[in-house]
Amino acid sequence: DQWTYDPFAAEIDEHGNIYARGAQDMKCVNIQYLEAIRRLKKDNVTLKRTVHVAFSPDEEIGGTEGMGAFAKSKEFGDLNVGFALDEGMPTQENFFSVINGEKTRWVLRIHCPGQPGHGSLLLNNTAGEKVRNILDKLYEFREEEKKKVDADFNLIFGGVTTINLTLMEVRLFYLQLLSFSNLK
Repeated sequence: DQWTYDPFAAEIDEHGNIYARGAQDMKCVNIQYLEAIRRLKKDNVTLKRTVHVAFSPDEEIGGTEGMGAFAKSKEFGDLNVGFALDEGMPTQENFFSVINGEKTRWVLRIHCPGQPGHGSLLLNNTAGEKVRNILDKLYEFREEEKKKVDADFNLIFGGVTTINLTLMEVRLFYLQLLSFSNLK
């Protein structure tokens, strides 16, 4: 109830300032792109190609329904895009970082079959041991990248590789996940 402007609307004040908050991520950078285009037009700069601007809402969840779907469309193909910029990096300075490739998403599917056996035995070559070894290596690498960010926060935006475990699936052929034998 203390908003000067509706938080889910875009309004222009008497000075031409645009106020818009709400559902679109990275508005500050989007406005910087639009301002750069406005200045190019004002200065009568002629570019070799047409500039297209597209904003999509689902970047943080993979982009498949927003930009991903648009990129697969005939309309996108007809634009004959030669170069694309990502959302960039906001700043309060007189410049901002332009990013043309960011957050390449890799989905790793790792299959770890292991030695099955009776729950009273400490078996070698189990699926759990293999998974643990892989996770140890991934999280050791992740910790090294985190140390780089701790030393220089600016690296978080494209200067390090991020690794996040988001899903782990276990397929069982028996009703028992873990078995413990002779516990005292």
